[in-house]
Amino acid sequence: MITPAQTTSRLNKDIGAVVRPLGFHGTRGNWSVVTTDGVAQINVGRSVMRSVGGGTIFVNVGIGVVPVAWWEYLNWRAARWGQPPIPLDKNATSYRIGFVETRQCPEDSYYHLRLDPGRYPATVTTTEELDHAAALLVGAADKLAHTALDLLRPGRCLEALRGVPDLGGAMWEPLVVLLAEGGPSAELDAAIEDTRADYANYGFGPPTWRSSRPA
Repeated sequence: MITPAQTTSRLNKDIGAVVRPLGFHGTRGNWSVVTTDGVAQINVGRSVMRSVGGGTIFVNVGIGVVPVAWWEYLNWRAARWGQPPIPLDKNATSYRIGFVETRQCPEDSYYHLRLDPGRYPATVTTTEELDHAAALLVGAADKLAHTALDLLRPGRCLEALRGVPDLGGAMWEPLVVLLAEGGPSAELDAAIEDTRADYANYGFGPPTWRSSRPA
């Protein structure tokens, strides 16, 4: 029988073996790549939900990407607010754009493992089930690692952001920042106006962008 901790250890080992050859570095469920174009990360998550019937271990593999233009803007904003600078390292992905990464995750990037209600501490029902979950998540991690590296290429994160339907709230600001990298355009002007309208709709003032790139 396999415990939740052993489940995580197995997934970390198998996924690490797939993403390290692609240039990702790390351990314990977090592997990152830092380049002049930004930071990309692959991570493994685990949560345990116990119930009278045994419960479930929810395991998943996720992605985080911070293009350098967004990182530069965040540092400009931090300096303006009197906050410390944000290093360009593995921790920078805590400032990821969000919906862009979520939309890149394939269906096999998560799995529910059943817990045996007759054992304490709770264990996964069968090793075969863990083998199945590991195979799915390793395949998803391989896809996501390639996706993360692709999103670091100039213009790719913007292209993915353009594909998010019904932009709103926190999505407008990164769209304007990434569009500004290409210089003045009708699309940028429209995005700025839509940002202002969306913020006003919720009673907030729009971001104060720097004049050099409507950032």
